[in-house]
Amino acid sequence: MNSKFLLTFFTLISGLSVFGQFSRENISTDSSEIEIIRNSVYHIYQENFKNKDSVWRSVHFIKDTTRLKTEGWTKKSGKRIGIWKEYNFNKQLLFTRDYDNAVCEVNKKLFPYHEILERMKKTADSLIISNYGQEFYDNQVRFNFNCYAYDKEGYVGSWTEPMKRKPTEFLFRYQVRLKNSDWQSEMIGVKLDHNGNYIPSHDRFNNNGFEKLNSENKTFEIDKTKAISIAKEHGLKGENISEFLKWERFNKATFYDGQFKYYIAELTDQIDEIKKEGRSRITYKFNVYSFNPWTGEFLEKKKMKQIKEWGKLSGFTSDLLLDE
Repeated sequence: MNSKFLLTFFTLISGLSVFGQFSRENISTDSSEIEIIRNSVYHIYQENFKNKDSVWRSVHFIKDTTRLKTEGWTKKSGKRIGIWKEYNFNKQLLFTRDYDNAVCEVNKKLFPYHEILERMKKTADSLIISNYGQEFYDNQVRFNFNCYAYDKEGYVGSWTEPMKRKPTEFLFRYQVRLKNSDWQSEMIGVKLDHNGNYIPSHDRFNNNGFEKLNSENKTFEIDKTKAISIAKEHGLKGENISEFLKWERFNKATFYDGQFKYYIAELTDQIDEIKKEGRSRITYKFNVYSFNPWTGEFLEKKKMKQIKEWGKLSGFTSDLLLDE
């Protein structure tokens, strides 16, 4: 069992709805596994190459399979890489997105009110820079076009979905990373009203807020190598190790409403309770070492657990919980 997978707090699962007209065809060659899916909306071709971490995915409209919806490369994890273009049924280019360099250019003729979204995004950027500094913003923050726009009636669109009405409220999500590490999604959230004023989050599940820093240092100093070295002084054995950065909310609905923490987790035990009938459960036990990512300071060691439970109709995987 891959312990890094076990510690993913929010797993994005891409799936296909089961439509009235649905078929799946699988073809195996010496170099790849090919899957062709047809439903009432799309014709989907996916080729998974056996000897490299590459998948080619092409989606066409089922009403006319000569009309391209989108195509491009992904990793086997499902992560998109390189440049993707998105079209509508009328063969109009909606947007071009470069996943490697975090660039997304939309066809503004088909995206009403998009200039408002761009202007508000600059306001959100400026809040991050004023709080954490330009160096942190340039090197450890990335906008991955994860945003939502609303008006008094509700949701109206996003960066890649044309807005139906003029928006009056905005939510921008940013990725964050340690130096030389992978990007972590939804680490910073900025909610704004139509005047660009910051709106504190009253929803405890929303990942909004800023950390108030008491030191002049405003870049992450911790990295995996340093953290493991320090954790070994506190009992880490060096096996089945995962790392992750986490934004932890204080649930106060204020501008300063949380803090970043960095964790090294070591899988120490796995308890399987598998049943032929009823609900099954697997409990994963961890020693977890936490750090202040800004200073590299070791904070504490805790015993924690994660529960994966499932039955015939439902299942869940918990966050890390204290193992008391």
